[in-house]
Amino acid sequence: MFAVISLGGKQYRVTKGERLVVDRLAVDAGGTLAPDVVLASDGAKTLATADELKPVKVSVRVKEHTLGPKIAIRTYRAKKSSSRRMGFRARQSVIEVESIALGGTAKAAEKAPAEKAAPAEKKAAAKPAAKPAAEKKPAAPKKPAAKKPAAKKPAEKKTED
Repeated sequence: MFAVISLGGKQYRVTKGERLVVDRLAVDAGGTLAPDVVLASDGAKTLATADELKPVKVSVRVKEHTLGPKIAIRTYRAKKSSSRRMGFRARQSVIEVESIALGGTAKAAEKAPAEKAAPAEKKAAAKPAAKPAAEKKPAAPKKPAAKKPAAKKPAEKKTED
């Protein structure tokens, strides 16, 4: 059994008991959270639509907050006698997947859409016939664009006689 969860804009394929290193989460160490589930499978049935994934629950516990490896950054400008050295360490969280619950069996997930279809049919039968759309009035005729005035001729040059 596995699930695909979404954390911090990234997706991870997880199984029960698996440990992952992800971007820093806003949960204290030792706390739990329920990430969004994108896909779930128990081997026989794969659940992917929003309706099928509603009963699926994944529980994740934050084990600790750590820093990633140091990344060295150097900038250099040729012929300027200029160089800079910087470093960066990403803030990360170590998480462990505690449980993946499909909310019953795959058969229960199959029954749910069939049960929802019946009320939709009842609503469609209860709705009165649609009214014809109101006729639109013809738009007023558009006025022609105003004409631009003619360009002025340059003044004649004065000549001495």
